[in-house]
Amino acid sequence: MKDKPLSAVLEALGPFDLDALDPRAARSVADAWYRQHGRKHSPKLLSATSKMRASDSASVGIILRPGNASGLEACQWRTAGCTAVCVLETSFRGKESGNRDARDLRTWLLFEQPQAFITLVAHELRLLAARHGTVKFRPNVASDLRWEYIAPALFDLAGVYGYDYTKADPLKHRGSLPNYTLTYSVSEVTRSETVARKYMANGGRAAVVFDSPKHGLPATWHGFTVIDGDIGDDRTLDPPGVVVGLSAKADAKVKLTAGPVPIRLGRSLGFVKEGVAS
Repeated sequence: MKDKPLSAVLEALGPFDLDALDPRAARSVADAWYRQHGRKHSPKLLSATSKMRASDSASVGIILRPGNASGLEACQWRTAGCTAVCVLETSFRGKESGNRDARDLRTWLLFEQPQAFITLVAHELRLLAARHGTVKFRPNVASDLRWEYIAPALFDLAGVYGYDYTKADPLKHRGSLPNYTLTYSVSEVTRSETVARKYMANGGRAAVVFDSPKHGLPATWHGFTVIDGDIGDDRTLDPPGVVVGLSAKADAKVKLTAGPVPIRLGRSLGFVKEGVAS
């Protein structure tokens, strides 16, 4: 099964019931699994990047190991360009062995113990929603899994609003849920621009990286209004039919081409500093 994309494996097993396990039982399963892999206990599964922490609301996500770096394919729609300059893998803290090991373990826990993983994610989201009232949730910080099929009930939790970037054609390969906003990432593949324009014409959003200084983005792209995606990570409040403009960062700057940069835009959002959400 590990030869299949991780999303396909989980979709075949789902949709998962968030409460099929008691949270204490799920934590026990996760603790035992982590001990088998040389850790004393399981950590919290939700964390945040520095950009997510800048949000006005509590913002958390699931940070897996991107691409197939863990031995499991977590980004089945990725392109060569986005793989080459993935910030969470090649830049900043993405190169640190401790971060890579933590992401590897998190990815394999989801693969081997999906029910425990999803129950714990739901439990952590409920606690955060009870504390903060509203929680912005990005399940694919460094992956591209179809959570709307894997565990759609996550987006029914009171006070939880989900958002993600995706390389998959949102009009063809992705479902839709009212509390789960998907931003399509334009890549170096020419067809992706066509997909983006159709998606925005239907009220969706598309992310484009520009060879522009930070906060110095063009006003429009193919006639669609460009908003500054570098101001914050939260995509749940974006108006319909807009371009989420991003300036090229880190390793992407050496791979610029005319027009959009060949990277996976959802994973090029600046310096990542992981930490447990509180």
